[in-house]
Amino acid sequence: MSKFRFIVLLLILFFTHLLFYQYLALGEIYPDLFLVLVVYCALRWGPVGGSFSGFLSGIVQDSFSYTYFGLHALTKIIIGFSIGKMRHSFFSNRYIVQAAIILLSKIIHDAIFYGVYLFRAPGGFWEQMFFKTSLSSLYTCFLGIAIYILIDFKSSS
Repeated sequence: MSKFRFIVLLLILFFTHLLFYQYLALGEIYPDLFLVLVVYCALRWGPVGGSFSGFLSGIVQDSFSYTYFGLHALTKIIIGFSIGKMRHSFFSNRYIVQAAIILLSKIIHDAIFYGVYLFRAPGGFWEQMFFKTSLSSLYTCFLGIAIYILIDFKSSS
């Protein structure tokens, strides 16, 4: 993916998040489209690309949220750098491996994010992790693989 395509994809995700985010929800379960982009960039460009896309995506996501400003950026930088560093440890061109990476990344992302955000409410952290994060991780995983297939299809044609 070229830098231009990354910017276009970031803008598409930005406007999708802005205009259609509430329509993508399944009850109180929301996908993390920006995390999908961070994982994709980390797998393609390594730790620097993953960190950079994590920072941009996180700052954009922080502009929408009412949480601590910079918390999304921090967690997405950590995820982008980690996935970028470990990308040679596994064969990442297979969709089943990418699905597992997205699933695990979402769980780790939420553990870091809610560990900081819900620091004073430990019961809230575990409730969030068991109920919402598990379902949100699966939803993000399936939606992410659909986006990857679409990106790869468009890239090959």
